[in-house]
Amino acid sequence: MVVGQPDPGKGQVAATSVSGSVPKSSGSSVDDTYANDDWFDLDQYKKAAQVAYDFSIGKMQEQGDQERETIGKGAFEQRETNKQSQQFREKDEERDYKQSQKGYRF
Repeated sequence: MVVGQPDPGKGQVAATSVSGSVPKSSGSSVDDTYANDDWFDLDQYKKAAQVAYDFSIGKMQEQGDQERETIGKGAFEQRETNKQSQQFREKDEERDYKQSQKGYRF
């Protein structure tokens, strides 16, 4: 607790101080500030972005392949269904025609 500040247990935040020295400028410019900072390395960022891009492209290609396969399968099944329906219609028409011809003979 800092002297002169209210008790932080009563809903207020206590002020703290930082001990230690502040680094002094050694003639370096602002551009050199993060030169040795490995938290943000532009090359690593680019590599990570490329990996993410390649992964997303791969996922989209895989998804497209699956969708084309599904569409092709659906179209094949639809053609088979239509073919079967046509066969049934032709059989029904033939049966009806034969029945009508038998009725007219008597």
